[in-house]
This record gives sequence, structure tokens and C-alpha cells, in this order.
Amino acid sequence: MPKNTNDKIFSQYVDSMEQNQEERNIPQFDGTVPAGMNPNGIPRNTRQPEMVEEKKDHMGWQKVPIESLPTAGLYYPDGTELFIRAAQGKEIKHWSTLDDSDLSSMDDMLNYIIERCAKLRIPGNEYMGGSWKDIKDIDRFYILLSIRELTFPDADDELKIPVKENVEIPVRKEMIDFIHIPDEIMKYYSDDERCFVLKLKTGRVIRMYIPSIGINEWIKRYAISKNQIRAGYDQDYLVFAPMLIGDYRKLSERAYNEKVLESESWSGKEWSLVSYVRDTIADAVDPKLKYIDPDGQEQTTPLNIPGGVKSLFRSFSDPLSILG
Repeated sequence: MPKNTNDKIFSQYVDSMEQNQEERNIPQFDGTVPAGMNPNGIPRNTRQPEMVEEKKDHMGWQKVPIESLPTAGLYYPDGTELFIRAAQGKEIKHWSTLDDSDLSSMDDMLNYIIERCAKLRIPGNEYMGGSWKDIKDIDRFYILLSIRELTFPDADDELKIPVKENVEIPVRKEMIDFIHIPDEIMKYYSDDERCFVLKLKTGRVIRMYIPSIGINEWIKRYAISKNQIRAGYDQDYLVFAPMLIGDYRKLSERAYNEKVLESESWSGKEWSLVSYVRDTIADAVDPKLKYIDPDGQEQTTPLNIPGGVKSLFRSFSDPLSILG
């Protein structure tokens, strides 16, 4: 997993879950496994399509083309639609209380903004048409940047990062190159099932999913609750669970335990395969900012946001400027 971002969104949260378990009292688990690539035949050096502004409804919701996301919409049901709105004063007020030294609280705050400012519509979905929890975790940061751009549209509030001494460039979501899953893994992607389908020579079929916010949330809460009561559970399976469970709505402790028991019959080679696919997808995320230098050459720089994640929803204009 790359360690390029000081905003900790993509990698440090995962790393923190892999620290000494006694220090954090939370078991090892990967709650933010990302995925996606230059799908649908898009060349690796081609930027994702920009978000197209469409007609807003009376509440200010604005449609975001699903194919513009880092996952290119590959892991959502066909016809899924995403809508966002600008964050309001009460949400900025709550965001301003963020302690970005607490990674678990930071994760909750990111989801707080997503919950209130994004919604997903899934045609024909039996669960009331979709939820923000159905958003894939790897798409979360892109969506947060989209919400930020609506919230702070003025030039004075642009999010900027330094690329060299005394040189800063504005950060826009379309400039970020998020992920590239290798072809050796993408060839197992099923357009019908919207996941990776691994058919073994033994006849066993293992499905691996790109985790949603809902899956990661459920598993995190499960781990915390078990630790609080000092109850035993399979901590090894927890590492892989986000990619082995497709629907958070059907999860219960009983259903989860059945998944664990089912996996106990897997062979060493089967677990090696699952581990390889998981690690390959995790390593495929390497968010970098692409920009054109004064000589007209394309350059890349790590996505290091000054001020950390808290800067995402902070105005950079003079706070005293609104005074009369």
C-alpha cells in the first residue's frame, strides 16, 4: 500500500489497523481496500471524464456521472446514479471539530459528510433504491473533493498543494490519478456480477468484491464491539472480510460467522490466491496529482494536502473578510 498521502485517507488508516493490536486494542484488518483501474479501455494516461453539471433539483442535488469515479462505475449495478450537494453550515461546523490525530474518528467524519451530502440511486434495488453506504470506499475521496468544490467555489478557497519551492497548483478531482488494477486481475472481473469471479480447478468459486463504505463500517463496528467485551473471533478472516462479503445489508453476526466457517475448508493454495488478489488490488492504489508544467510537460506529484484531511472542508480565504 503506498504511503504517499499525508492526509491519511488511503493508506495510513489501513496501516493504523495493522499496528500492534495491544496498542490500539483493534485487530488487524483492512477496512479501506481500494480498487479500480483504467477500465473500459481507457488508456492509463487518459484523465477520467470530468463531472458534468446537470440540472439541480430544488434541494441543490447535482448529478455526478458514475463513470467519472475512480472505479468508473464498474462495481455498481448497471444504471446506478450518484448525486451530491454542497455541505451546509451545520456540516462545516461539525467537521471543524475533527481531531485528525484520531484515525477512527477521522474515518467517521469522512462518512458523516458522505452520508449527508451524497446519495446513490440504484434502479430496481429491493432495498429502497440504494444508500450512501453502497458507495465504494475507493470512490469516497473523489466524491469528497466533488462536494468540496461545490461548497467552496470561489478561487480564494481553492485547495492547493506545493509542487516545488514557492510553486503551488490547485487540486481538482479530475487531476488525480487514483488506481490501476493490473490486467492479470481485471480479466477475472465479471460484468454480470460486478465483482471478481475466481473459478478454481477444484470447482470452487470464490467471489471477491470492491468494498463499500457499508461493508467497511459493519466490519469495523464488529471488531470494536468484540474487543470491548473481550470476545474471541477470527482476526485473520477479518483482514480479508471486506473483499469476501458483497452486501452489508445481509450481514448479521450469525451470517458473518457462517462465512467464517465456510472459509475454514479452504486450502492453503486457495488462501494464497485470495491473499494475492487482495494485495494486488491494495497495491494498485497510488493517488497522484497530474499537472502540466510551464514547459508543457505532464508531471506527477504525491497527493500531500497541506494541513491534512481537515483542510478538505475549510475556507482558505481571510476569515475576517466577511466582517462589515
